[in-house]
Amino acid sequence: MWAVGVVPTLYYASAHKALPTVGGIRLIGGPFESLGIDAVIVAGIVFVFISALKLLSTYWLWNSGRDGVVLDLILIWPSAIFWYGFALSLSPLLGIAELILVMLVWRALG
Repeated sequence: MWAVGVVPTLYYASAHKALPTVGGIRLIGGPFESLGIDAVIVAGIVFVFISALKLLSTYWLWNSGRDGVVLDLILIWPSAIFWYGFALSLSPLLGIAELILVMLVWRALG
């Protein structure tokens, strides 16, 4: 879900060469900011791509495919880098819940 909000933010950042601020909060701000605005934009694009692959894994899981489990387990680790880099505070908790649910699905498919 974070990736949906990242796309307009990336557009704004590429057009204005600065991150937007909403209600005093800098969007997609975090440790990646120290690398410069261009690096934040590239990292955001990679994050959107990884999120799209997570949608693919969800589709495969929905159709009872083990490929979805494997892909999701692979993608959770690069996702964690972006949770830290963009300072997404709720994502680690959601990631743990996702990991537990994926393991439950793996057992159900077994």
